[in-house]
Amino acid sequence: MSRNILFLVTGMTPQIITETIWALACDSEISDTWIPDEVHVLSTQDGLNQIRKRLFEDGVFAQFKRDYPVLKNIVFDEATNLHVIKNQDGKPLFDLKTPEDNEISADIICEKIKEFTSLDDTSVHVSIAGGRKTMGFYAGYALSLYGRAQDSLSHVLVQSEFEKAVNFFYPTPKESLVSDRDSTVVGNAQDAQVWLAKIPFVRMQDAILPKHQLKKEDSFSDVVKKINESFEDITLELNPSSRKATINGKFFINDLPPREWALLHWFADRRINDKGGIIAPSKSITETSVNTEQLNYISDLTEEYLEYYADHKNEEDLDISVDKKFFQATTSRLRTSFKEALGIELAAKIDIKQTSKGQPFYLDIPSDAIKIIKIAD
Repeated sequence: MSRNILFLVTGMTPQIITETIWALACDSEISDTWIPDEVHVLSTQDGLNQIRKRLFEDGVFAQFKRDYPVLKNIVFDEATNLHVIKNQDGKPLFDLKTPEDNEISADIICEKIKEFTSLDDTSVHVSIAGGRKTMGFYAGYALSLYGRAQDSLSHVLVQSEFEKAVNFFYPTPKESLVSDRDSTVVGNAQDAQVWLAKIPFVRMQDAILPKHQLKKEDSFSDVVKKINESFEDITLELNPSSRKATINGKFFINDLPPREWALLHWFADRRINDKGGIIAPSKSITETSVNTEQLNYISDLTEEYLEYYADHKNEEDLDISVDKKFFQATTSRLRTSFKEALGIELAAKIDIKQTSKGQPFYLDIPSDAIKIIKIAD
């Protein structure tokens, strides 16, 4: 049975939570009510303190459930359903004041939405009302990245005079006068109008993300960068001393295994020096059908390859042959390393490939887009 999860990013207005729940589950004028099983809120420490005080300590949420029994089974408590935005040191943020704070909030919002939408038995509704504009944008963007057919997005709207009422939280079933900060009565909560503006969004979960197969630990910024970079031209910088590959000056693949590193370095060097591609060996040296010509070709490839491999491995491991088995296995592992680091689409732009069967393999990057850092003598 599907669990309905309501996720909100809020600031200093706890009313957004009860107003959104009311509009989803209690509005008698809508036929497609949606009752949350769980409510999760992400905010700063100051925002959560407001929620604790107004909704829990003052008893507003308990009264809300008494007023609308359909909400009686909602799981929403201080211990497990309030999530604070923390800085890189793990300390709660009291406000979002810097670009770094906003980037941290983006990563956490993305992480929570990815977590909720990754569960097969959930339907997720995300509200973008109440927090800073950047938080609302990130929540909508994250749901666009990870949202499924059953997930939805909204913004709650309240009749203007009730926006000023400090003690208005939802339209009440009975008469309840509410006032502004000057204790002036602004209206009867029973008559308040609250609307839910459902926001259509492009679902990219099935259309884009499977093409990239991004790492689970990728932050929001990483996901966006890698998808965007897959549409751009590629540059590749290789540092032989550290076996580090740098793509577009932004993405780093550190300490590649010696065999895969040597293969990449070899192909990159051939590309820079216009030496053409390499015909893959058609036989392995252990095959009984391998002939002298094929053995000589394997020997020539091995000699050239060892120029790039020898500096990265002990002498006792140099007894290798660049035959069919070695070439296929090493090329495959190199591709896997790039896919794991960059996602499929971006990795495909630095592939070792051939135009058709029987043709030479080559590094699919323009020679002027490749730089190999020279090691000082």
